[in-house]
Amino acid sequence: MPRATWPFLLASLLSTAVQAAPYPNVYGAPPEVLRSSDWYRQCLRVKNEQARQMMDSRAGASARCDASALYYDTLNQPEANKADWQRVHACAARTNAHGVLMMLYANGAGGTPQFDLALKHACSIQSPVDEMKSRIEHVRRRASGDDRAAIDVCDDASTDMRSRCAAVRERQRDKSRSGQLAALARGWNAKEQLGLEMATKAAHYFAQHRVDYETDAGSSATRALQLDVQAAELDQFADDVLAAEAGKAPRFTDAEFDSLEQKMNATYRQFMLNRPASTSYLGTIRKSGVEKAQRAWLAYRDAMELYGSIRHPQVPGSGWRAQLTARRLKQLTELDNAAAGR
Repeated sequence: MPRATWPFLLASLLSTAVQAAPYPNVYGAPPEVLRSSDWYRQCLRVKNEQARQMMDSRAGASARCDASALYYDTLNQPEANKADWQRVHACAARTNAHGVLMMLYANGAGGTPQFDLALKHACSIQSPVDEMKSRIEHVRRRASGDDRAAIDVCDDASTDMRSRCAAVRERQRDKSRSGQLAALARGWNAKEQLGLEMATKAAHYFAQHRVDYETDAGSSATRALQLDVQAAELDQFADDVLAAEAGKAPRFTDAEFDSLEQKMNATYRQFMLNRPASTSYLGTIRKSGVEKAQRAWLAYRDAMELYGSIRHPQVPGSGWRAQLTARRLKQLTELDNAAAGR
């Protein structure tokens, strides 16, 4: 599934369907069991709750908006003001984004906390029983003052929701990562900026290949795992660039690089030759996919060496090559061990 679709998955989680949803919007247990529960009675208590102090629903309202993306973007602004939060509220109200509305009212973003209203929206988020119960108890702890930390809809996420929350976190991390690198490169000459841009694209290309071809897509937590793999590669890339700027560029001799490359090539050949010939092993991972990822990695290594030669010409190219080769050797070794059952 294309990465661009994931923000909309969280939006669908935080929103109710166009047709009337049940209330409480829970699944996974028969009604006669639910009705005897304290959390269920709490939902019924606030079912008709109305906002005491509605934000301006016209502020920033648009025919199409992503309330979850707008909420987290605003949350991460250094100085979000009341008008910013009014735009979030307008979007959430327009799209029935109950998760966003719960966070707005529970945390008092842009206004005074309204805990009963937050509870009503918590009860409106489609959830399995345990997740619903946990979220309602969380809102009540916040209302009583026993828990003073801001509430996030992802705090009580079940397995069903965890991957979508991971997508939200990675979106914010990527924005922060990109902003940090952009600020770093401000004032560089055109050639240096181009070198960084090429290395950045190569890093993203390889990270996506790691997601697509070297991550098992067969588990219930697949998307969260894929996003962690992608984030780890991109975080490492950003760390490498920042470290070099701080005078900590990698330094290896040509002999050290040659040794690492020989080990990596031997591990790669062993994996491709000795693992089962079946097209199905390591879950959904295939030899053909590992081969594609290896080619993407080689392009990434070349791009990093080129970037280094432009921005840090005093650093030998063997340093960049050896640093990335050591990491790739570790990845291939882990794949080979997993395929061999070690």
